[in-house]
Amino acid sequence: MTIILMSFSKLVSLLVLYLFFCSLENSALAQSAMIRKAQGDLIAIKDSVAFADKLNRIGILFYLKDVDSCFYYGTKAKALSVRLRYIKGETDADNVIAAALYFKGLYKEALELFSKCLTAYRELGDSSNVAQVLSNMSTVYTDMADSPKAISFARQGFELGQQLEGDSIQTLLYLNYCLDHPELPEDTIRHYLTKARAIADKYNDQPMQSLAMLMLPTYMVANNRKPEALPLIRAALDQARNTGMEYLEISTLILYGDCMENKPDSALTYYTLAYKIAEENGYKNFSTQLLNAILKNTELIGNKDQIIQAQKLMASALETDNSNLKKFIGDYTVYSAIREQNDLLEAGNQAKLTQIWTLAGICSVAILLLAFIYYQYRRSRQMNKIISDQNQQLQNTLAALEQSQADNTQMLRVVAHDLRNPIGAMTSIAHLMLDEEPRSDNDRMLLDLLKTSGENSLELVNDLLLMHTRTEELTKEPVDMYQLLQYCVELLHFKAKEKRQHISLTAVHVIAHVNREKIWRVISNLITNAIKFSPNGARISVLLEVKTGKVQIRVKDEGIGIPEDIKDNIFDMFTVSRRPGTAGEQSFGLGLSISRQIVEAHDGVIWYESTPGDGSIFFVELPLETV
Repeated sequence: MTIILMSFSKLVSLLVLYLFFCSLENSALAQSAMIRKAQGDLIAIKDSVAFADKLNRIGILFYLKDVDSCFYYGTKAKALSVRLRYIKGETDADNVIAAALYFKGLYKEALELFSKCLTAYRELGDSSNVAQVLSNMSTVYTDMADSPKAISFARQGFELGQQLEGDSIQTLLYLNYCLDHPELPEDTIRHYLTKARAIADKYNDQPMQSLAMLMLPTYMVANNRKPEALPLIRAALDQARNTGMEYLEISTLILYGDCMENKPDSALTYYTLAYKIAEENGYKNFSTQLLNAILKNTELIGNKDQIIQAQKLMASALETDNSNLKKFIGDYTVYSAIREQNDLLEAGNQAKLTQIWTLAGICSVAILLLAFIYYQYRRSRQMNKIISDQNQQLQNTLAALEQSQADNTQMLRVVAHDLRNPIGAMTSIAHLMLDEEPRSDNDRMLLDLLKTSGENSLELVNDLLLMHTRTEELTKEPVDMYQLLQYCVELLHFKAKEKRQHISLTAVHVIAHVNREKIWRVISNLITNAIKFSPNGARISVLLEVKTGKVQIRVKDEGIGIPEDIKDNIFDMFTVSRRPGTAGEQSFGLGLSISRQIVEAHDGVIWYESTPGDGSIFFVELPLETV
């Protein structure tokens, strides 16, 4: 399943933009380590040009982890550079802020700042940054679906990059071009990626090498060739881990998850691992996107506990996004104020003849600022309403899930408990073997018992599957209870013989109106439990007595008994009191619960008497009246 809120191609676009800013250091350190190093360097310098450069550096290092911090450091660098009249620092700060605005989806505002940066870098003669800004503007126009402008800026960046003395910038230009144009033929994509890898290898630029490795599988996934992409994704993931690029590792894991759209369990594993790495390393920007993918795959799997947990995390992430949005609006207002202050400082240097125009410009900026604040205010109110509605919907969903969780859990486990196919196969094989000749009488008796047991078990599966979906009338018939008990004893005689146990039957012929298969299930379950929880060589007694208007059946064993601490819940569905048998037999805690439902459906009662260590007696009373 593909992440909905942000396409994978945009994630890689952000990474390309980030790597250009970091390319000057060409550091092999992980991003978190570079941030700590840059923040530590601030201690050694005061308000200076170097301090402004370092603020810009920290801002771009935060670009992929926390875009709000990126914006914050960019505005700080902008304010300091204005105060120091440091044009290069102002332009770099605008570049950082434009990158943050692009991440926030404010494409128009980002293009405005990128255009300003383009002009300033050209005046400064900084050709490398000019090429980078051209490439960035091409990416923005691609996201805006303005292909002519995107192609135009990409070509300008290519032409300028070829004129530079160093060709390292070409790596990013090639990668950006391939990413922005997935419709290109594969041969063309491979050609540019080969050139990008060659340049990265030339400078031993490991981050660029890793990104180039990821581009081809990204192209394959975009063209629905996911099986071919998987080995390449695996290699890219190993490379990302070796280079310590946490964001690249997260992006690769997301691409892995996108390839598993028909395998929600596998997709959930990769998205969850990506979310864990993002949380551990402070990548706050993508919590909502990853949680959205985790929630959708969890819903496909159907695990209610996981769905509830994912929805709680999503609700928390949405609240955090709302809080961050409010903070971003405040920071943007401060930034706008800084821009206004800069305009005022520039206006102060103008001649008196331009004062009227300066005042007009200030008024225009104020109007634009108010319009922007009003726009952000309306957007904030809309976002608050959407988040409030989503929170209410989540609360209603959580309440509904909590109410139905117990029933749904029981239903799912019942289906898992009794497997239809193995029992059906057993019954079919027994039926085929009965048709074969010759067979001894003993073989035919055993096969007939096996077939009958399988047919009854299949009927039980059908009853369990319908247990919570409809209410059905019991089909009752006159049944000789003596013959029913004798059949149960004979059927389970071989199971008891495995533990050298002996089953005795004391009963009289009495007719009761019951559902034969369901009462057989009850008695078989009680005898099976007696065998399971009795030691080797024990005696098990089955007795039938007729009382006034009732027939009472007792199953007595010499087993381990029932402890006091679990006696009140042994008839619960999937009770926590289930225990292994004396020979290690598995117990699922389902049989007694089903037995009680069947007996009560016959207007009967079931109970027990037990002394720990001295065996148990289970009683079943059924009415004799015709129903």
